[in-house]
Amino acid sequence: MSDQSIAYKCPCCNAPLAFDPVTQSFNCDYCGGRFDKDEIESMTAKAMEVPAEELAEPDSETVQEHDRDEKTEKIFAKDNSLYVCPTCGAEVITDSELTASAFCHYCHSPVVLSGRLSGEFCPDMIIPFKMTQEQALANFDQWTRKHRMFLQKDFRSRKTLEKIKGLYVPFWLADGVVEGNIAADGYKSMGSVRRGDYIYKTESKYSVIRSGKVNVEGVPADGSSKADDALMESIEPFDYSELVNFEMPYLSGHCAEKYDVTNDMVFDRVRNRMTEAAKSEFRNSVKGYSRVIYTNERYVLRGIRWKYVMLPMWFLSYNHKGKMYYYAMNGQTGKYGGTLPVNKLKLALFSFGIPVLAAAAAAFIMSIV
Repeated sequence: MSDQSIAYKCPCCNAPLAFDPVTQSFNCDYCGGRFDKDEIESMTAKAMEVPAEELAEPDSETVQEHDRDEKTEKIFAKDNSLYVCPTCGAEVITDSELTASAFCHYCHSPVVLSGRLSGEFCPDMIIPFKMTQEQALANFDQWTRKHRMFLQKDFRSRKTLEKIKGLYVPFWLADGVVEGNIAADGYKSMGSVRRGDYIYKTESKYSVIRSGKVNVEGVPADGSSKADDALMESIEPFDYSELVNFEMPYLSGHCAEKYDVTNDMVFDRVRNRMTEAAKSEFRNSVKGYSRVIYTNERYVLRGIRWKYVMLPMWFLSYNHKGKMYYYAMNGQTGKYGGTLPVNKLKLALFSFGIPVLAAAAAAFIMSIV
């Protein structure tokens, strides 16, 4: 694999361009130039100099699993750089070469340039960043401020905060069709009558049958084995209506994590979620009964289609005595969460100190009464 890469340059001053989540444009921090998506795509295609025959439309008989076009795959394959962390194995994708001082966002070990990824690793769609680094840091301050007395001293330090990164996390989104058949006994109350000391209730019994198909769309599954599932769930949901077709310029100024969990590996989990969604739809269609007893249910997933997508996240990791603590913020909505490195000694002194002070105050009051 080649170890060269092409960065997106400003046509005015040749400085690197970066994607701005606020304006949704590609900006130059040196001369102030600002370019929209169409302009940057035109510049990229010209800089790539991809031969015309390589950009030809795929054969109409070719069946593709993903929705992206071949041109996007070609550009991705030529323009990405892959870095690998030799310590934890994290794999990071960028649109240009990182500096020699670049560190892994998980464990802070120096990353090593590995080469390029082939077009098969090109995402289908992406949700571009809408939240800025400044907003991520402001939310971090709000999250930690009320606990700062009990946190490790350098957790809120400038040195730690400089490590916050804009990161695209790999996800699989699945669409499918679930065929279902259910049979149930539905009961309707027909009233009650008292006879002596007993009350008799009357019910009518109905046979209920449902059969049909349910389209289930956008079932997510994390494509990274290293991303903490609880952390990711704490910043969900994402608004998938804002997904756009992937273009390499969206990585400008940010990094992306390469997936290491394939769609085959998450198939069972996704199938179960689709089946549960279809089951809920079928059962919700059984209405008007005082009680229902389901006697038979059968659900079969007949088709599934995958999308490989990138979701935006601001991410910060902190290492204290070999244990990692994480802060993450949804790069689309601003929702945040994480784990706090509590200084146990400070917490213990505080917890012990209050009762002691209260006892001393009580003793003092009693002595002057």
